[in-house]
Amino acid sequence: MNSWPKTRICLTRREAISMLGASAGLALTVGCQETTLPEQSSETPEDIVFPEGSLIRTILEDVGPQTLRGGATLFHEHLDLFQGYSSPPSDRGRGEEELTDAEAETFIDLVVDELKMAAQDGMSCIVDAAILRRSDRELEFLRQMSSRSGVPVVVAGSYWKAPYPDNVATMTVEEWTDHMVTDAQTQGWGAFGEVGTSMEMHETERTFLQAVSRAHHATGLPIFTHTEHQGCRPCGLEQLTVFEAENVDPSRICIGHQSDITPDQDPGWTTHQEIVRRGAYLGLDTVGRALALSDSPDIPETEKVKMVLNILDAGYEDQLLLSSDFASSVDLKSNWGNGFATTLVQFVPKLRHAGVDDATLHKITVDNPRRFLAFVPVPV
Repeated sequence: MNSWPKTRICLTRREAISMLGASAGLALTVGCQETTLPEQSSETPEDIVFPEGSLIRTILEDVGPQTLRGGATLFHEHLDLFQGYSSPPSDRGRGEEELTDAEAETFIDLVVDELKMAAQDGMSCIVDAAILRRSDRELEFLRQMSSRSGVPVVVAGSYWKAPYPDNVATMTVEEWTDHMVTDAQTQGWGAFGEVGTSMEMHETERTFLQAVSRAHHATGLPIFTHTEHQGCRPCGLEQLTVFEAENVDPSRICIGHQSDITPDQDPGWTTHQEIVRRGAYLGLDTVGRALALSDSPDIPETEKVKMVLNILDAGYEDQLLLSSDFASSVDLKSNWGNGFATTLVQFVPKLRHAGVDDATLHKITVDNPRRFLAFVPVPV
């Protein structure tokens, strides 16, 4: 079982917002007390009621949601990049060439070690988001990573955003739906994601979102999305509108990359509150590391802390999900980074420092992702 380190809880959230705005580096020590996030064992009665028959689908097996109570689940990360992670970091371009068997073995060994270290940091499960269809070889990589590390891996499936591969770009909604359902069943997906759209939604992207909606109805799998990293205030709401038009229950959707919306683009982050008001999960899933993308805004982590506090103060703590969108070798522990659990190592302590209590942190990192990923399979 993973235990959480002792920490210091300081100030109220309102006081923290004020202090964060005044000085990002200020030590907030007034009224602090040392505390530890409570551990929960599998014998402790579950305090969340899941629908009968609910499960979380990992690449090795279907598990009950209660089995992931001992630590955090990170719902949007990347384990299997086409070029493979490396230590030291390599400048090899993504997808330039397939890994040799020797390179693949080194890559898998590295990720296994990184997953083991992430588990020591409090991670109990990780979701591998897709941007293209995985090959059988890539699925085998993920099986080995999970089985050798002991960390459950949820495989999500998607085609990200336009332009799509030629073999799917001209599919009708019906054809694309059948294709997604078949792959979800044969590859053992536990979610659809990351389902993306561009700054202005293309018609092919709209078609894909409609197909994912119908594939959701055929499988029960939850959906998480990608919005552009440069920050797009209307994109997530437009995605949600397409899903709602297809009668997808918003509670089965997470609108992603909302932590990339800058304060200038949306003062007060009213978009965040609109997403949760309509019943979807809010994905603040670029926290805990610098994205280092040429078109992404440089948003200080103190601003992302304020995003969390804004949602908590509005009363929507049950609809908040955190993750880092991990996708860079430089962030591996082997390369002096925080590793796959950087959300827990680097960002969660900032929330504690801002006054977020242990029960709320447990709900956000442990309970919410379990509720999001748990589904009742639709009979074939």
